[in-house]
Amino acid sequence: MVADDDRGARPDGRHRVEIRTLPPGRELPTETEKWIVDGLVLAMPGLRTRQLFTLRRDMLTEADHVVVGVDRELDRVVSLLTSRWARIPSGRPCLHIMIQFVGDGYRGGMIFKESWAAHFARLLAHGSPFPEVIALKTYNPVAHCAMAAFSGHPEIAMYPDLAGEDHSQATLAAEVAGALAPGVAFDAASGVFPGIGRPLDLYRDRPLCQLPQANRYFVEHTESGDRVLCLLHVPTQAGAHAILTALGLPLPSAQH
Repeated sequence: MVADDDRGARPDGRHRVEIRTLPPGRELPTETEKWIVDGLVLAMPGLRTRQLFTLRRDMLTEADHVVVGVDRELDRVVSLLTSRWARIPSGRPCLHIMIQFVGDGYRGGMIFKESWAAHFARLLAHGSPFPEVIALKTYNPVAHCAMAAFSGHPEIAMYPDLAGEDHSQATLAAEVAGALAPGVAFDAASGVFPGIGRPLDLYRDRPLCQLPQANRYFVEHTESGDRVLCLLHVPTQAGAHAILTALGLPLPSAQH
């Protein structure tokens, strides 16, 4: 395991969290996989985490990039970010975010930002292009809000549009949906995959974020088991540079 940074900390300051980038999921030893899952089960009692990894072990084992946050005092995984490259028909570089979890009691600090910084630093260091499309499927409005935080730049588009006014990304969304979940029903107008979640009752309670509009959107469009496709379309170097600069990682001129 490679320790990239230990700047993340619990909001109460008692426990330090070390951000580590790990090998691709297919290369992780069984004991490391177990260590990750066992830690997350304890860190997120509000989710049926063990059932998730029993049914969707691929979300870890098929990841091209794996970033964990480790409580140094407990030697326990308390956050996880995984992603893989997806092939979409148009050939745009598309990054599928499979998992982005931060455990209860560890949110509100730097763990989320530092995890993404470590993720993109590793991705670009390996010579990959900055992804033109960043996509995930979620029932959690917090995930939408986290992505939307990067969409303020004029050359970055966010889907779905919570106001229902911008339909410019619907065609791209349908293309991405077909690649991430082949043969599964998808509503491009709302971004919803009905009944695709495993387990259907992953969340014991519906998550809420600080943006009422996002909470309303998820309440109005999803039931337990549904997932919303959220994506960022970043077609220019200026947009990519804005995201990486926000993470403290300026984009090398040779990239994108």
